[in-house]
Amino acid sequence: MEKLKIPNLSAGQLSELLNTRQTFLLNRFFLKAAAAQSITHWEEITCVGYNPEKAKLEAIVSIKQAVGYSGGLCTNGSKEYVRFFVDFKDGNGFQDMGYSSFKVADISEVPAGPQHPLKYMTHLFIDDEKYRRFLNCDTAVIPTVRAVLSWNSIPSTNPNDTPHYGNVLNADIQLKRKRLIIWKDIFDALQVKELPDFLKNINLKAEVNIPTPPLPPIQTLHAAYQRAKVPDHRTFFSAVAPSIKNGIKFKSLTSYNLAEIQKLQVDIKSIADFLIKPVGQADVTFEELMCVGLNTPLDTLGAVIKIKKNSGFSGDLCTQGSQEHVAFWADWDNNGSFDQYLGTASIKVHDIGNIPADGLYYNVDLPISLHQRLKSCVTPNVIRIRAVLSWQSLPSTTDPNALNTWGNRVDAVVQIRPAQAARVEAELTHVGSVDRDLIDPVSFLVNADTSNPTMQNNRPYGGWISFNGIINRNGFNGIIKYKLEYKKFGAADSTYASVSTAETFQMIDFTPDPNLEYADTQTPADGWFIYKENPAIGLYNQTHYLGGWSTGGLADGAYTIRFTYTDALGLEQVADTFSVIVNNEPMSISTTANLAVDITKDLDLVIDGGDCHCYDKTATNHTVNGHLRAVHPYFALWSLDLQPASHTNGTVPDPASRYYDALPNAGDIGNLGDINDNGDENAAWSVDVSAMDNCGYTVSLAARTRVILNSSTTFPWYGVKAVGFSVTDKCPLNNA
Repeated sequence: MEKLKIPNLSAGQLSELLNTRQTFLLNRFFLKAAAAQSITHWEEITCVGYNPEKAKLEAIVSIKQAVGYSGGLCTNGSKEYVRFFVDFKDGNGFQDMGYSSFKVADISEVPAGPQHPLKYMTHLFIDDEKYRRFLNCDTAVIPTVRAVLSWNSIPSTNPNDTPHYGNVLNADIQLKRKRLIIWKDIFDALQVKELPDFLKNINLKAEVNIPTPPLPPIQTLHAAYQRAKVPDHRTFFSAVAPSIKNGIKFKSLTSYNLAEIQKLQVDIKSIADFLIKPVGQADVTFEELMCVGLNTPLDTLGAVIKIKKNSGFSGDLCTQGSQEHVAFWADWDNNGSFDQYLGTASIKVHDIGNIPADGLYYNVDLPISLHQRLKSCVTPNVIRIRAVLSWQSLPSTTDPNALNTWGNRVDAVVQIRPAQAARVEAELTHVGSVDRDLIDPVSFLVNADTSNPTMQNNRPYGGWISFNGIINRNGFNGIIKYKLEYKKFGAADSTYASVSTAETFQMIDFTPDPNLEYADTQTPADGWFIYKENPAIGLYNQTHYLGGWSTGGLADGAYTIRFTYTDALGLEQVADTFSVIVNNEPMSISTTANLAVDITKDLDLVIDGGDCHCYDKTATNHTVNGHLRAVHPYFALWSLDLQPASHTNGTVPDPASRYYDALPNAGDIGNLGDINDNGDENAAWSVDVSAMDNCGYTVSLAARTRVILNSSTTFPWYGVKAVGFSVTDKCPLNNA
């Protein structure tokens, strides 16, 4: 998708361009709305990657200009939104995974320094379990991820739409290989048509855990790598390098012994001589670090790595493979000297035979300690970050300029979150996977908008609601506890109840070598969880997850949330109190063939006079007429689908869809008015069959709601309800 590049501008031209940008959200009220152009003068996605182990998508966004973001750090600024789509190659095309967002602001270039471009990282966890497969060892499930960046406007759920400010970027990613399989998977993979008698009593749905051998047979690997022209100093790097006195270190390494290698008539001395040579610029033939950024609200660095080759990674998906390590450094005073090592993040990679031509994109992330570095919003805190990539051997922790044999360095400028003006010691950063500050204090809805509503606006929560945040210790190393509570809005404080009394937190401890990742399970009966993250001792909560609230058994309506923690004196402090709307109402679907829509159900579709009739496309009346019902308190959209599309010759139902997009009538300004769009109770639809082939057809109705269900910003859908008819050029009498 081509991006619109803006040349150097005069002061007058820039002023006019900024005015256009400032009025961007008012375009729908103008006679002619601004056409989508993918303008990247201000912001641009530069990299997208995926972490198969964490099921985590990341995008690195470059913020390029000093102005054009609706105010400085002490104001609300503006939002950058990234919506992720994934094409799992299952025939369904790009599927909406939801969106993430972050705040941006005007940050001056005065005094001169490394202010721009600023690199932000934003992420989204997805559920890819059902797409994992038990395939050949060198074959991976490789979806394509599409990230859509849009400034101040949530990207459309249509993966083909072009944002006005922002861009679209695709990248191929790899899913984790299915490890727990059932016997049926094995027999299917082996193409077993009929089980032998001694296996017929086996439970085909019983799970089998396939162990991972550490290394492939050395003869097999060496022969394959020779055919693939992988150099011996790559193949046996992990075996030879540890024996060289050059300070190279490895993490949890299992490798071939030198005696085994010598039997293959490999020139070990030649490999050693190559590895001893000083590395001016490391080799990026096999992998390359592409982008680095900071998730500003969560104090987490991220980097995207591109894997370029189908072999050279010490084994396929049935082995332990190898590791890519990224070390992060900080230049706190921006003098060009990266004086503090922040930590190293790693990810496993493998030989993958079906790697796409452009390679595969992975990401790593690292939580870091910034509590002692926070400054007021009056003084934007912008620093340089360096990331150093190294394959298999660990990057240096003492020299930010050092490179090992394979890898490279990337520098970036990032913005650290400002200190809270009121010295808040704890804050919720995300609620239900959206920014805490997107919850409206009046309507309690997410992305509230009563003047310019779209299906992205005025959203409640439903199902399971996650809470993420940070508690600043400010040097205190004692026990800190916190509690998340809820009550019905307006009820007495004595009715507060804990949102949860059992949680598991994904922790990482940087003290041991190698780093220790583990799950910390807590079950406090009173709901007071211990906040164990402590950067002073290298202990972090990997996702800053604090707790989750299951709302399924509660009555719909408004609820107040209270976030409380204990300070250094053990005194309880309220960090945040706010209210949300909970709605768990499903859409009931009529399952019967009706002559008119069933008003006792929320979703129904009928053909007037009944379905399963024949329509003569040569007759005077060649139109199928019907009605539909799609209602919900938080209606998002309904859509009609005519199948089989291969015989419709471009014909679509009229209308094909309708979205929640209501504007108030003139007399409704100042109140909710028509903003309460609950959908359509009995809307007419039709299909003109005159251009369609002789065939049998179905029209299906599906609907979505605006509920943020189970902490996903996608739109829950309901349906389908289908009706059928046939088209010929001569129907039986009395059939239509």
